[in-house]
Amino acid sequence: MADREKALEEAFFRKESRRLLTAMRTRDTRHAQFEALSKVLGLRDARIIDPLLDLGLKEESVTALVMTPLIAVAWADRTLDREECRCLLEAEKDFGIDPESEAGQLLAVWLDHRPHSSLMDAWFSYVSELCTVLEPTERARLRDDIVSWSWRIAHLVEKSLLRGGAPTSSERAVFARIEEAFRSEGDHDSKEKSGVLDQAISSMS
Repeated sequence: MADREKALEEAFFRKESRRLLTAMRTRDTRHAQFEALSKVLGLRDARIIDPLLDLGLKEESVTALVMTPLIAVAWADRTLDREECRCLLEAEKDFGIDPESEAGQLLAVWLDHRPHSSLMDAWFSYVSELCTVLEPTERARLRDDIVSWSWRIAHLVEKSLLRGGAPTSSERAVFARIEEAFRSEGDHDSKEKSGVLDQAISSMS
């Protein structure tokens, strides 16, 4: 009996040791991923980095994040047609994302399966923080690129014909979030700085 109890005790400790070792490795991997992603993004706010890691984004694939609003507009009606897919692939090329890279492979997944809404939330948090350190010209250029492509997706011929040319409320909601993410503190009190996004939304009415 004593030998059996000893064997069970040793088995338990071996199992517990493996569990602790796995947990430690997971923590180490998570920490390494956090550090790597932090370095690429240029910030260390866990409230921004952790949701990105939870979504599977790493330093090799985080460049796909720039496509998030475009993906959100395309999937706004919960379907993605061939024309939208083609437009997204054109945008991927324009943003310099290699289809064979991890970012490109992640985008391929998003084309097949609609991402969770938390992806747009993570993008919003990151871009809002990024805009506090970007020069106004850099912020405007990134904003205009994203708005331009999102506008093109929302204005695809097939989509426009089906709904009489007007955007859906879901698409308008995505555009509103894009505008809010790129708005600096000074912009909140001035509608004169709304720029290309407001023009795009007005033209969609």
